[in-house]
Parts: sequence; C-alpha cells; structure tokens
Amino acid sequence: MPKEKFITSIDIGSTKISSAVAAVTDNKVSIIGVSGSVPSKGISKGNVVDIDAAVESISSSLERAERMAGVSISSALVTINGTHIETQNSHGVVAVSHQGSEISTEDVIRVTEAAQAVSIPSSREIIHVIPRDFMVDSQAGIKDPIGMSGVRLEVETNIIHGSSTAMKNLIKCVSQVGIQVDDLVYIGIASAESVLTDTEKELGTVLVDIGGGTTSIVAFLEGSPIYSRVLPIGARYITNDLAIGLRTRLEDAEKIKIKLSNEKQEMFIQTAVLTNGDRKKMEEFDVSEFGLESDTVHKKLLYEIIDARLNEIFRLIVLEINKANLQGKLPAGLVVTGGGALTAGVEKVAKAVMKMPVRVGFPRGVTGLIDEIQGPAYSATVGAVLYGVGKMKSNTMLNFDTGRGKMNSVFSKIIEKLKSFLP
Repeated sequence: MPKEKFITSIDIGSTKISSAVAAVTDNKVSIIGVSGSVPSKGISKGNVVDIDAAVESISSSLERAERMAGVSISSALVTINGTHIETQNSHGVVAVSHQGSEISTEDVIRVTEAAQAVSIPSSREIIHVIPRDFMVDSQAGIKDPIGMSGVRLEVETNIIHGSSTAMKNLIKCVSQVGIQVDDLVYIGIASAESVLTDTEKELGTVLVDIGGGTTSIVAFLEGSPIYSRVLPIGARYITNDLAIGLRTRLEDAEKIKIKLSNEKQEMFIQTAVLTNGDRKKMEEFDVSEFGLESDTVHKKLLYEIIDARLNEIFRLIVLEINKANLQGKLPAGLVVTGGGALTAGVEKVAKAVMKMPVRVGFPRGVTGLIDEIQGPAYSATVGAVLYGVGKMKSNTMLNFDTGRGKMNSVFSKIIEKLKSFLP
C-alpha cells in the first residue's frame, strides 16, 4: 500500500456510539483518533428509531475522533446490528473460464456470485458473502484456489443478510453527517476480527458480543463463520433488574453495576486470613452515595439479581448453538466481549451454563492510542478498522465479499439527486 492511508470505523450501538480513526501503513495499524463512548440516542436494539437523535449522536462521536486525529473524515465503515440479522450457508458452482488454465480472481468472484444467488425476500439485503471452503474438481478443503488448475470450481459460503429498511435508515443517518458509508459490517464479524485468534477460529469457537440492548452471536468452524444470530437482550436488562430489585433509578443502578464489576477481583484477595468481622464487611457493598434506603447491600443479593439475567442470556445462546447443530463442535469454547463482558460473574455463569471453556475477549491488533480502546466495549470499533484494512490489502472494498456496494452507490446517487434540488 502506498504511503499512509486512513480508515474510520463507527460502532453504532443501543447504548453507546464510538468512532476510531486509524493510520494504515504497510506493516501496522495505528489508532490516531477515538471518540470514547458517546451516549447513543435514537437507537433501540440496534435499529434506528429516531433519525434526528441518531444523527446528533453520530455527529458528536465523529467530531471527537476527527478532532483528536487531526484529519478530515469523509468515509467510514459502520457496524450493523439488530434482531433482523440472519444467516444461511450456500453452495456455488461454475466452470473455470479457460479450461486447463489456472483459476483466476474472476473465477473466484463468479463462483461467489453464484453462491450469492439464494432466495431471500425482497425486503432483505445481503451484508456479507463470506467464502468458507473451495473445491476444485472434487478436491475439498481449499482455502485459496487462485493459481490452481481445474475445470470445475465450487464454493461453500456463509451469507449474512438483514432488513433493507434497517440498513437504509442507518446509511441515511451517517450520510446526513456528511460521511460516505464504505461498508456495513455485522458487529459479530467486526468483533471477531479484533478478538479471536486464528487457532480459535480453526478449532471452532462461538463469539458473543454483549451490548446494551442486544447480544450478537457468531460461530466459527474451520476458520470461517458458520452461524450468526442477534438476541434482543443485553446488559441494559441487568441494569433494569438491579433498578427494580434495589428500588433505585436506572442511572444509579448502572453505576452500582459498574462499581461491583470493578471490585469483583478484590473480594477474593486474602479472604483466608480475614477475621469474621472483616469478612462480613467484604460481603457488604457500600451504596451510601446512591441514596438507597440502606447504606449497604449484601453482595449476595446483587449477584443473585445479575446471575439470573446472565443465566437467561447464556441459556438462549445454548439454544442457538443447538439450533445450528454445533453442540460438541466448538472445542475452543466461548469468547465473551462487548460492554457487558465485564459484568461481575459473567465467566462463572457462562462456564456453568455453556459447559465449555470461557474467556473475556479484549481487542488487539492495533497500535497507537490503545489505552483509549483497550476494553471489550471497543472490540467492534477496533474490529471494523481491521476488517477495512483486510479489504484494503486485498483490494476488495465493496467487492464480492459483501453485498453492500451496489446499494450504497445507488443510495448515494439518490442523496446527491435530492441535494441538487435544494437551494
């Protein structure tokens, strides 16, 4: 890649919006501008419900990132989420264009387009068409067929699609800020880019991104995604439960949840040498600053409230794994990321319910202002940048690996046409 290029990502969630600007050179990706967490308005469970409010939040996030980076942002990759996201696996077959010669990039594009010809409702649009496995003249297990000889090329793909209306509304919100949408990236795919290792993807793993209003799932097998799903439940529901259980405001319940999560490690320090009085103090949680009926709450009560909701989330994930017929096929276990991944007790509950190895995933693979984006809440923000870098290196931005390019260009032309009528 010539010199330095810039990639911007915008992670639009139900509770926060975060943006990152990265400078990309041949051998590294350096984050030069981040917005931090801007409260999300006009977004509910991953969908736009108020365009003006959403535009305001997106604009605020981009301004912060732009100011820190010192560069002007004109385009960005945007994460997409919501329960409208669905997945299916598809098979494509073509004859190699020049029999007896090597398989070319054009052949790979043609076979992927053939796999893309699946029957989906007209109200839905393909987001990703991801090649999982190629077959050349009945020889399976080929990851990159370019340069190989053969007459028949086949591909197994994973297709992720969503509601056209939801996508158009999201693109419209970003376009109104003056930013062109380079690509929409499913949040599960984005988070996987920054959190999962190649070994985990190859062995078989399930990534769970717990956001504020939704929980996004993507399962990997033999290095590629095989199943995706978005559940309409997230960390905000834990906050709601705490607010009801403690009879307090949502804002205070959120602060209590965060404070408990930050202190969860301290409970286990030197408990063996504590006196009964000290141990009793550790079991009590100080909530005097929140104006509750009592100055302290027993931690056991807080954990019971939190664990009940976490238990529900992970039981729903087990049902999705069973639905995809992946039980026993994911030896690398579960990787939990997203803002809800730091909730107190999440690993304990996940291990008990899922019966598999569990770890909390933190974003990696970038340099620069990493202190600003090192938490699991920024996995999708960093991952969208890395997704864009991969596209840039393979020169396939808006190409066969995604179904977004055609719709984006048409939508951009419509916007430009409308602008021409304005005074």
